Formats: sequence, C-alpha cells, structure tokens
Amino acid sequence: MLNILKKILKLCVRLLLGLILLVLGIVLFRFGKQKIEEVQAHREIPELRAEMQSLSADHIPDNVSVLAIGEGVHGSREFQELKLSVLREMVEKQGYTAFALEADYSECADINRYLQSGEGKPEELVQKFSFPIYHTKEMAALLGWIQDWNRTAAEEKKVRFYGFDMQNPETGYAFLKQYSLAHGLTTEAEFDAVFQNVLTPPYSLSPETAGQAVAFLDGLRAKAGDADMRDADARDFQMELTTVRQAMESWTSTEDSNTLRDRDMAENVKAIRNIEAEIGSGKIVISAHDGHIERVNPIYTSMGVLLSQDLGNDYYAIGTDVWKLGDNIKRMGEAKRSIQHFVSGDPLAAQARFAEGQQYVLYFSQITKEESRVYTLVHSPMRMMQLGEGYSFLMRLLPDQTYRLKGIPSEHYDAMLFLYEANPIEILEATGA
Repeated sequence: MLNILKKILKLCVRLLLGLILLVLGIVLFRFGKQKIEEVQAHREIPELRAEMQSLSADHIPDNVSVLAIGEGVHGSREFQELKLSVLREMVEKQGYTAFALEADYSECADINRYLQSGEGKPEELVQKFSFPIYHTKEMAALLGWIQDWNRTAAEEKKVRFYGFDMQNPETGYAFLKQYSLAHGLTTEAEFDAVFQNVLTPPYSLSPETAGQAVAFLDGLRAKAGDADMRDADARDFQMELTTVRQAMESWTSTEDSNTLRDRDMAENVKAIRNIEAEIGSGKIVISAHDGHIERVNPIYTSMGVLLSQDLGNDYYAIGTDVWKLGDNIKRMGEAKRSIQHFVSGDPLAAQARFAEGQQYVLYFSQITKEESRVYTLVHSPMRMMQLGEGYSFLMRLLPDQTYRLKGIPSEHYDAMLFLYEANPIEILEATGA
C-alpha cells in the first residue's frame, strides 16, 4: 500500500513539474514572439519620411463641424497635451468655438461657468472632474488657455467647454435642483423624494428608483418647455436633464452598456454641435479615447461609428498612437493607480523617432499613390495601441487581445498622429488635501 502511495506521489510531482514547464514554455514563447514582432515593427521605413506632416488646421477640410482627437491611452501626459494643441489650432485658424470632453456634462458645465466669467484657478477647477485622469497640469493648461482666450475675444468668438458623457449624474444634482426650484417646476420636497438617495450618497440606485427618476425628469422637461439656447442656464438645464436621464436609463435598460453609452454620447455631441450652430460657429473639437472616436469599431457600435453615419464628411477623426509608453493607470478592481510601461508594436509609431519632435501626422486622403509602400501600409491591418482605464497582469500575457488591437488605420481614422514616446500623467492633489 505504501509503495502504491509513493508511486502516485511521484506521478503527481512529475505531472506538476510537467505542467509548470509547459506554462513556462508558453510564457517564454509568447514573450519571445512579442519581442520578435517588436524588432520587426521597429525597422526603418525610409519611404514614410516624405508623407510626414505636422499637426495643422490647414489640413482639416473647411466643411468639418466635429473634429475628434483621440487618445490611445488616458494616463499619458503627451496625449493630454494634444487636446490643447488641436483646440488652439482650430480656434485660431478656423474659428471653432467649443471643446467637448469625454466627461460628464454637468461637471463640465460647472467648469464652463468659471471659464466664461474669468473666475477660478484652472489648477482648482480640474478637481471638479469625477475622473482623476483629468486632475492634471495638462488639463489645467487647457482650461487656462480657454479662460485667457475668452478674456479678450469678441463675444461671437468666445470658446465654450462641454462634456458629452453621463457616467457621473450626481454632479448635476445641485444645479438641476436649483434651476427647477427657481423656475417653479417642482417643490424641494418632490425633488428630494426622487433624487436624494439616487444622486447623493449612499446612491441607492435600482431599476425601480431609476425608472421613477426618468419619469420625474420627463415631467420637468414638459413643464420647462423649449429652451432658449442663448440662455446659458436654460441650455445647461436641458442638457443636464438629458444626461442624468441617460444615466438613469442605463439602470432600466437590458442593452449592452458600451453600446448604450456610446449611442448617448453620440447624441450629446450632435446636441452640442446644434447648440454651437445657434450661438457660435457650429464647429467643435471633441476629445475621447480612440475606441470611442474611430469610424470603424469591430467590437461594438461606438460613438465614432454613429457620428460617421449621421454626419458623413462633417465628422473628422484623428486617431493617435505611440511606440513606447509610460501610463498612469488604475489597477482593475482596486482604487490604486500605478505606472506601467508598454510597447505598441505599431510600425508607423516606430517611425516617429525620425520626425521632428518625435511626432508626426499622416493625413490619409493625401496618400494617393496606390503603388507606394506607404499607401499599402496605411491600408493594411496592423497593431495599434488602445489602452483603457484598467490594468491587469494578464495584459502582459495577452497583449494582442487586450491592448495591441489590429485594424486598418485608414479605415478607422481620417488621420493619425504618431508619437515615439509618451510619459505618465501626474495627478494633482486637491488644494488643502
């Protein structure tokens, strides 16, 4: 009996060692294959030099009314700096009058009131964002530029700041309540009965309470009637009603959450565009993750897909990519953030090391020689970086399934900006914290 147990134990040990060796072999093979692909993608492409352009409003068609600048990652300093670069170009050279961000409409409307009045310090205003990725000096620089521009700009050229997301509806609670009471749309008791536990801690949301909130918001809209878009408070009220309703509806819907969110964001972008057509130039810059702004999305029907369908050539999408990256990213399932480093494997991003400032733009409509290598490259599938706001070690083992997504650049975007290297953002602490 003892001999049988020893034989079984030896067999188990051998099986365990064999399994360990197999897993180790698979891991080494994956990392080895990944490194080989990186070496191949990093090879110089001399033909590309002639197509490299700078980021300039001169290359954006005059008919465009929604210019989208994407970011391959949220937690990189250089990608955040691009927002201001694009906005400044379009405001100064093409008369754009609005910037809209992948952030909640309510919190951006609050920030915009300060930007229009000239009050508030940008470093403090960024703390109003629910997403900590915007608590940065780069975002403060963007807000500060808008504030400075508005101090001297003519009324018709002033720039407004919007959000088109709806994931943090609690930020609109105070304004919605104040406006509703001031205009006799409801009583404080009625408002609090619906929203006190929905939009304030401990956030007792359920399909039932969310449904009650949707019905109540519809009632407020009916009482308020059509808003004068030139009245800033009235248009904010209408838009905040919409975005809070969208957030509540996500609790009552059985539809895929990504599809629902992006459809709502697309509708909000179009609404902002319509507002600006009435009170400004009708031209807006929007900024969101590459996965939201791209014209083609193989995973789900995203915002960019819908805007492409609805706006056609009035929509222009600039994607972004980087060769090597330091990313300040949230750990999945944790409140902690960490600095992680990645390589995209994108051969076009690798060429940025030869460009001035190690960055350049390809405007795909300008690459017309079908027999050229560059034309073939931008019309062929390749790896491109798309990192979300969440890190897991499994991403190291499965890069092609998690952050090195394959696509044809010229199908996904109208143009792409490539960086050779990007560095992590530094999140600013709140004053007095």
